[in-house]
Amino acid sequence: MRSSTDAAPDPEAQRPPAPAGRACGPLPWALSAALLLLAAACAACLVRSWAAPGAPVSPSPGPAPSPRLPEGPELAPDARARLPDPPQGAFAQLVAEDVQLTEGPLRWYSDPSLTGVTLAPGMSYDKQTHELVVAEAGVYYVFLNLGLKRVVASNSDSSSGSVSVALHLQSLHARAASPALTLDLPLPSLGNSVSGFRGGLLHVGAGQRLGVHLHPAVWKSRTWQLSQATVLGLFRVATEVPAGLPL
Repeated sequence: MRSSTDAAPDPEAQRPPAPAGRACGPLPWALSAALLLLAAACAACLVRSWAAPGAPVSPSPGPAPSPRLPEGPELAPDARARLPDPPQGAFAQLVAEDVQLTEGPLRWYSDPSLTGVTLAPGMSYDKQTHELVVAEAGVYYVFLNLGLKRVVASNSDSSSGSVSVALHLQSLHARAASPALTLDLPLPSLGNSVSGFRGGLLHVGAGQRLGVHLHPAVWKSRTWQLSQATVLGLFRVATEVPAGLPL
């Protein structure tokens, strides 16, 4: 005869929880991909909305046209009402001041009262070195949009070549800097305009500077000029580098 202590276990009794496995561990690659996709989408929307071609603003009443960058930056007191709200926090966007395709560092418009230009607190522009200075450290999505327009009608032979830009991330103390982003834009044989976009996540330290170097590899540089669609921008997506994020 069996003892009462040998009774079969109650099938309704609650089972102990399973030990935690590695399935719930952090996925650095997934976090990196999510941040990159989100930041790229925000930057692309900003560039498209601020640099998209469209008809000039008309003083007559009627629906407002799509916002665009004018042929030359101008004071626009009501620009903020027409343009989409920029990302909150540390954000900056500069519009190219240079027009000619000349080898060297690009100069930028930095007056926030100009259409398409934004400098949030903690961002400044050094007119002497032509660099954007970032006061607060963090993970930033940095983007470049290079726009070119044909200004002289020419045959296809004189339109061959390309224009490239390189973004350098430089600290206050070290004057040597390696390119953090590069963009090469081949010139088309047909059409009067062309543009290219490049962006990525960068870890920017407090006080670091960003500058852009232009390198035109064209036979006749006067045939093409930089358009006002050429912008440099960045916004912070995290104050610290998440654990395992490859930057």
